[in-house]
Amino acid sequence: MKKLLIAAVVALVTMLYVGYYDALEDGDIETIVFIKKHPTFQMKFYNIHANDGEISKVERLTAEEQGWITDYCWYRLGIDTDLKTQDDVERCWKK
Repeated sequence: MKKLLIAAVVALVTMLYVGYYDALEDGDIETIVFIKKHPTFQMKFYNIHANDGEISKVERLTAEEQGWITDYCWYRLGIDTDLKTQDDVERCWKK
């Protein structure tokens, strides 16, 4: 019973503090694992810059993409942004 409780606690902490995203590297899809700056049950994130060769223009981002970027910035990098300017997008550009 003790081992089961320990396993459950480890699984919970892992879910809260470990995240990942997929990145295209040299033609292969690579999974990048990272430690979150803030706990959340969301484990899979989308780093829009991991698959693009350039930084996306803020004007061309859809509402969904903006949500992905703000989630990634907050949980991976600890940056709270509302993506109003191009500088906000560039601050979140980290692989």
